[in-house]
Amino acid sequence: MRNIEDLDRLIGNTPLVEITYEYNGDTRKTLAKCEWYNLSGSIKDRVAYQIIKDAIASGKVDSKTNIVEVSSGNMGISLSAISAYLGLNITIIMPRSMSQERKELIKMYGARLIETKDFAEAFALCDKLVEQGYYCTRQFSNPSNTKTHSTTTANEILKLVTPDYTSFVAGVGTSGTLSGVSCILREAGISTIAIEPYNARILTSAPPYSHHELQGLSDEILPELYSSKLVDNIIPITDDDAIAMSQKLCKELGLGVGISSGANFLGCVLSNNNAITIFPDDNKKYLTTRLAKTIHTPLVDSLNLISLKSI
Repeated sequence: MRNIEDLDRLIGNTPLVEITYEYNGDTRKTLAKCEWYNLSGSIKDRVAYQIIKDAIASGKVDSKTNIVEVSSGNMGISLSAISAYLGLNITIIMPRSMSQERKELIKMYGARLIETKDFAEAFALCDKLVEQGYYCTRQFSNPSNTKTHSTTTANEILKLVTPDYTSFVAGVGTSGTLSGVSCILREAGISTIAIEPYNARILTSAPPYSHHELQGLSDEILPELYSSKLVDNIIPITDDDAIAMSQKLCKELGLGVGISSGANFLGCVLSNNNAITIFPDDNKKYLTTRLAKTIHTPLVDSLNLISLKSI
C-alpha cells in the first residue's frame, strides 16, 4: 500500500477570500475558505485524509481492508479518491436523491456505489456490511473529523483573520467543520452561527423533516459531533435563497461555488456581522440540479456584491 502522507500537500492550506458587500444600507465583509482547491474538490478531503491516516496508524485499516461509508456525496468522493491512491476497496452508500455528478465521480474513482431510498436505509445497510467485516469510517461520529478542522482549517483561518471579524458561520452535515473550527475560534472571541435548511431544521426541531436541496447539510440525523454548547445562533436558509446566492457569487464575482456555499454566505449576511465561513465545494457537482437554472429571490436581489480579493 502506498504512503498516505504522499497526499499531504494536496490537502489543506486552501485560499481565503474577502468579499465586501452591501445589505440593508450597511457595508460588511465575509472571509471564505475556498475548499474546492483540495485534492478531489471539497472540504471533505481534509476529513477523509485524517480518518484514513488515523485508521492506518491504529491498525484498523491495511491493504486488505474493505471500507464503507454513508455519504451524501463529497465525503464519498473524497474517500474514493484517497482509496484509489492507496489501492483500497471502498463501498459508498448514498441516497439516490443526490446529484448525478456525485454518483458518477464516485464510480470514476473505482469505488462501488450503492444507492438507497433514504439515509435510514443507507445506515442500516452500512451496519450489515460492518457485521460482515467492513471497516466504516463513520464520518458522523468519528473524532478524527473534528480533529482535522481543529488542527488545520481553524489554524489556517486564525493566521489571517483580523479582529473586526466576530462570527464564524457554517452549515451542519456531520458537524465536523462547525465543531472543529468553532472550538478553536471561540478561544479568540469569535462566536459561532449554524445554518440549516429551512425544510429540514433538525437543529431546532422546527417543521417535520422534508426534502431539501442543500446537499451535504441536515442528513436526516442530528450528528454525534454536534454540540449546541458551541453554537450561539441558528439561521435557517431556504433552498431558493441558497441557490440564488450561489448563482450571484458566480455571475458577479466569478466564484463558481456549490449550493451550500451560497447558504453559508447568506448566513454571514443575516448574522449582521463581519463573518468567516466555508465554501465547501464548487458548482461542477450541481450541473443537473436547479443550480443550473436561473433563480431570483428578494433577499438575494437586495444584496450588492462590491468586491472580492484574495487574502
